[in-house]
Amino acid sequence: MIRDNSDLSWAQWGERHPYYAVLTQEKFRQENLTDALKSEFFESGRTHIEKVLRTAEIHFGSLLSRKSALDFGCGVGRLIIPLAQIFATVTGVDISPAMLEEARANCKRRQIENVDLVFSDDILSRVKGRFDFIHSCFVLQHIPVARGEHILSRLIELLNSNGILAVQFPLARRASIVRKSVHFLRRNIVPISWLVNVSQGKPWNEPFMQMNPYNMNRILDVFARHQTNQAFLELTEEGSFLSAYVLAKKTARAGEPSSSGGPIL
Repeated sequence: MIRDNSDLSWAQWGERHPYYAVLTQEKFRQENLTDALKSEFFESGRTHIEKVLRTAEIHFGSLLSRKSALDFGCGVGRLIIPLAQIFATVTGVDISPAMLEEARANCKRRQIENVDLVFSDDILSRVKGRFDFIHSCFVLQHIPVARGEHILSRLIELLNSNGILAVQFPLARRASIVRKSVHFLRRNIVPISWLVNVSQGKPWNEPFMQMNPYNMNRILDVFARHQTNQAFLELTEEGSFLSAYVLAKKTARAGEPSSSGGPIL
């Protein structure tokens, strides 16, 4: 079978419709974008980050440090821009070179200079340092589950003790057997995806966007293996998917650096 390559598809989305790929609403397709819509797009990012940090403070108390943050799957910068106004340094990671370039341009327009943008791989080899806050939203769902679990594990490894992880992923798709079957076929036989595109009036070669549900038990096991034993979970509806948004705090262990940079005694 000719399987969809999620990395290649995402790079293509970044070249063709970078804003739509982040928030899949038709108004954010490249041909529809206006300055007003871009403002709406980035305002949604500011609102989201404010809500996440407020929720983290309710459940875990104030962050011990706001020195460093990482956004995995940063796209065009919707979330790194508000993060850069809160944290001393921010790292944005993405698999799409075109999205990274757009994010760089968006930061430059706003005179934001405390953001480092790096190309992603499964071990995050280009990411330097550790972080007080790590975030990922609307990203893991587009990555095959086995790889996504490995990346999640790596993200937690990069988290400082007492740091906060905020991550979203889908749990189940509420759709008919027919729709689930079509999704499976499109993911595993690319020419079928081309046929579906044509039937929907889209360009025949529009990239497929994978939507992969994760197993909650396996995710919690990843957390437990990395000392993220304090967690808050919120269920959300994202289209036909039931999704989970998890906030977790990494437990400090003796001798490890804390989020304030010193050892935990």
